[in-house]
Amino acid sequence: MPRSFLLVALPCAFLLLCFVAPMAYLFSASVLIAEGTVPQDQPTLDNFRIILGSALYRGVVLRTFVVGFCVGLLVVVLAYPLAYFLVRTRSRWKGALIALSLAPLLGSAIVRSYGWHVILNQDGALNSLLLWAGLVEQPLRFLPSTPAIVIGLTHALLPYGVLSIMTALNAMDPALERAAMSLGASRARTFWRVTLPLTLPGVAAGFALAFAISIGAYATPAILGGPGTETMATMIRNFMLALLDWGLGSAMGVILLASALALLLIAALLGGPARRTVVAAP
Repeated sequence: MPRSFLLVALPCAFLLLCFVAPMAYLFSASVLIAEGTVPQDQPTLDNFRIILGSALYRGVVLRTFVVGFCVGLLVVVLAYPLAYFLVRTRSRWKGALIALSLAPLLGSAIVRSYGWHVILNQDGALNSLLLWAGLVEQPLRFLPSTPAIVIGLTHALLPYGVLSIMTALNAMDPALERAAMSLGASRARTFWRVTLPLTLPGVAAGFALAFAISIGAYATPAILGGPGTETMATMIRNFMLALLDWGLGSAMGVILLASALALLLIAALLGGPARRTVVAAP
């Protein structure tokens, strides 16, 4: 017992010091009147009332959730066929293909975001290609915009979806697919009635990870977005550093953290029943 306690004591102390304590301070600052960067000993819910009562701040919250949902959906839609191919292929280049699909994790968020900035700006590669092909007469304005943020975050978070779905596919017995097809089911029916239901935990995990990370992302929205496309992360930065209003910044941070934790909990609850359910193909 003492040895096992020592094994978990250091990680628990690290989490307590570097995660729980800052989150506790964040929550306390969100329900206290703040004078600049100094919270006072006067409890209040005005910070949440201001955020939820302002059309501007509600729009930022809604935009953040829309970005998170779109990124999560695109990640699982794009990651599933790629993960299925990587798991089922017998190519001798399988290892290299897996490494290539995970390559976005090797670059920093700033480098990736500026790469998309080079592609999407008015003088960038995409507009140059469209002008050269004669598809447009004038450069299109892709930046700053919410779709550009979604594209940048989808590219950055795609490996998480690939890894989650690959794990679910590797845990599934391929004999179940062969059994369904031997009983007369087509490949498409086998996928919808056997493969997809058995891999839903991986899909849910990939969506939840992409959603939770994207709603808290700062670098990509700051580089590919602008004042009219602010997200909760960029707004928190403005509250904390530009406006020096730690009360409103902490309140928005609590809303952001609670939203991410709630989605992860829902994904875990939905993934549990899916893991135990097998839908057989007739």
